[in-house]
Amino acid sequence: MTGVGGRRANNGYGSMQGLTMKSLKHHVALQPLFAIIGAGMVFVGAYLVRLAVKTTDVNWRKDKNPANTYGYYDGKQFKFFNPAGIDYSKYGQERPKFE
Repeated sequence: MTGVGGRRANNGYGSMQGLTMKSLKHHVALQPLFAIIGAGMVFVGAYLVRLAVKTTDVNWRKDKNPANTYGYYDGKQFKFFNPAGIDYSKYGQERPKFE
């Protein structure tokens, strides 16, 4: 494994081209790839944080009575994209109140 003809030299840190700063500066074609993948990872992370904070699937309130959380999203827009231009301020007013 570590001697002459072993695999450690092939699988060690820095053996793949483009994973060190020196080889990344040499391989100019890999630079946009790293930038696009890095930006994609940032956007995915931001969207996951938004899903955890804004949607109705996750409840961060610590009320002992679950009935207190039922009306929390009444009149709030929690969808990411609203192409129809729906006014969410009136949503949730017509249904019965469970208390």
